[in-house]
Amino acid sequence: MDGWGNIYTDMEVKTCKDCLSTCCKPEVDVTKKEYNSLKAKGYKKEMTTRTDIFLEDNPSYENRRGYLDDMYNEMFAIINKGDDGFCRLLDRVTRLCTIYDSRPKVCRDFEVNSNRCNSIKKCIN
Repeated sequence: MDGWGNIYTDMEVKTCKDCLSTCCKPEVDVTKKEYNSLKAKGYKKEMTTRTDIFLEDNPSYENRRGYLDDMYNEMFAIINKGDDGFCRLLDRVTRLCTIYDSRPKVCRDFEVNSNRCNSIKKCIN
């Protein structure tokens, strides 16, 4: 199959380097702390806050931005997707994470060949 999304769903991989980055397709949440850390490293444009997403459809709540930011603390922002649907922080040539050492907890907790990994492969492919 091709290298951009049509992989065998029962494919077992040894490391993330052996995979085709299927886990980089679902939405990636970042906490407020992770957002601030990535923002300080120059990745602000790669993310969109939940508050900004909400306010885009509900501009009358702009004066409640601080309250909304506090409410979304644990799911403060998402990492944006590229035109191909993959995380914008995924290197399209190497298929590796460009912020691996600073990646969000949801990515650090993701285990190769776990039930979640295999479920995502089946769903996306």
